[in-house]
Amino acid sequence: MKLSNKNLRIILSALGMVIGTVIYCFGIVFVLDMCTFYAGGVTGIAQIFANIFKQPYLKSVIIGAVNLPLFILGWKGVSKRFAVLSLCSIFLQVGITALFDYLKLQGFNPFHDLATYYPADSSNVSNPLVFALFGGALTGLGCGIPLRFGSSTGGMDIVSQKFSLSTKIPFSAISGIIDGTIIVIGALIAKDISVAVYTIIRLVIHIIVLDKVHTVYKYQKISIVTTRKEEIKEALIKNFVHGITIYETMGGYSGEKKWDFETVVLTHEIEEYRKIVKSVDPTAFMSFTAVKSIDGKFVKKVVS
Repeated sequence: MKLSNKNLRIILSALGMVIGTVIYCFGIVFVLDMCTFYAGGVTGIAQIFANIFKQPYLKSVIIGAVNLPLFILGWKGVSKRFAVLSLCSIFLQVGITALFDYLKLQGFNPFHDLATYYPADSSNVSNPLVFALFGGALTGLGCGIPLRFGSSTGGMDIVSQKFSLSTKIPFSAISGIIDGTIIVIGALIAKDISVAVYTIIRLVIHIIVLDKVHTVYKYQKISIVTTRKEEIKEALIKNFVHGITIYETMGGYSGEKKWDFETVVLTHEIEEYRKIVKSVDPTAFMSFTAVKSIDGKFVKKVVS
């Protein structure tokens, strides 16, 4: 049975959500918590309270409790599918974080030897920069994968996604501002400037990785030169929501009449465009050009 493009996108969204959530939780529990570095957002708030009361399991409870109201924002402000997948990610986070915390309390920690604690009873480690860089990469990847496929890990990702849909501010910038504010507050509560410094390093790496993985609001202009005007037009209108401009052209060497389709699309849609165009006209010529910004009507709401 051949899956439709819509069903395939739903499956990829769900799979991306699961994989990203596991990576994100792994980075929080086994990397950031090792050095008391804060993740920012709802998870960062949960870490702060868990550290204050010295109850690791409190982290998963707060993640679930704070995220539920944000689910409503995602449902009303982004899309139903985005909200449902984000909610599933939140439930997964609660369970997986609790499981990872339990495993760590039982002595399991894949990075224990790398930490080299000093002194033995301190939470400080001899190589915090490694954990800051690695933790930022893992959390950025864990957040970016679900967003890349139309979901999120919940929390401030939902808030950032809502404002990213209604403004021209990059998603990573909104997320970075929100996370940075919460991280500074956490560092002030901890009264340790080194926590702030290394957490900021983690945040920078997180944003860089997130921006590379999460390509939903980056644009490309596609030019398609073909002799099959009606077939290509029908296929593009049927499968995509973006407008198309069609020019009549002529081959410079052959003198053959052709048609040039131009459209601006989201970066993550390019492979789907290429696949559909080639299925209709294997000889079609396609070129892709990065677009820095756009004005005018453009459908951003690609998660539904």
